Amino acid sequence: MSGLKLLTMENAKTIKGVPLGYLTGILYLAPAFESGVINTCPMATEGCKAGCLYTAGLAGVFPKIQIARVNKTLWLARDRAGFIEQLRADIRAIVAKAGKIGMIPCIRVNGTSDLPQIAMQLASEFPTVQFYDYTKIPRPWQRTRANYHVTFSLSESNFQDAHDCLQHGLNVAVVFNVKRGHELPVSWRGFPVIDGDTHDLRFLDSHRLGLVIGLRAKGKAKKDVHGFVQIAKLG
Repeated sequence: MSGLKLLTMENAKTIKGVPLGYLTGILYLAPAFESGVINTCPMATEGCKAGCLYTAGLAGVFPKIQIARVNKTLWLARDRAGFIEQLRADIRAIVAKAGKIGMIPCIRVNGTSDLPQIAMQLASEFPTVQFYDYTKIPRPWQRTRANYHVTFSLSESNFQDAHDCLQHGLNVAVVFNVKRGHELPVSWRGFPVIDGDTHDLRFLDSHRLGLVIGLRAKGKAKKDVHGFVQIAKLG
């Protein structure tokens, strides 16, 4: 599968970073066991899987996009070295393009996966490039690097891990039952909430630690029955 581009630069997440001067490349794999050969989300819960953004946006409309993500995941499972080499090539291409158009390159390795080792490896190989991710794997403060920013993601069963992250000064992403265009709650469990839907560049939140990154439920998450989506308490 050599030559297949792995990083996506044009989608709803990356476009929001353009006005801020960032050119973003995101890797989208098949989440959890969707590929049938490898679990790309080791801490996925029933609520997480049911409401996964894999079902939202264009991927939820066009089966070809889901097939492409499965194929990328199969490539990772069968030829990890070749897969990572292509990731390196994609990163170099994004860095070059960003330089030509006067933008800052950044990379999110886990768009619909949770494989921090790959992200950490590439962040070490490209020390001048900003990497960032969301994760449900506990103790992410042990994995952050100068150029690798991690935001913890709340599920219906990892409240203690989320609280530990907030206590360690990391930010936690929380999905609320708030409709598009409506205000998010001011706080959640005593921690201030900021709007995480304005852009996806979570490393820009670094100067404000111990925050809840509020996200509005999208796709199938709008019909969550597991407790993955939090009830917004306004006022």
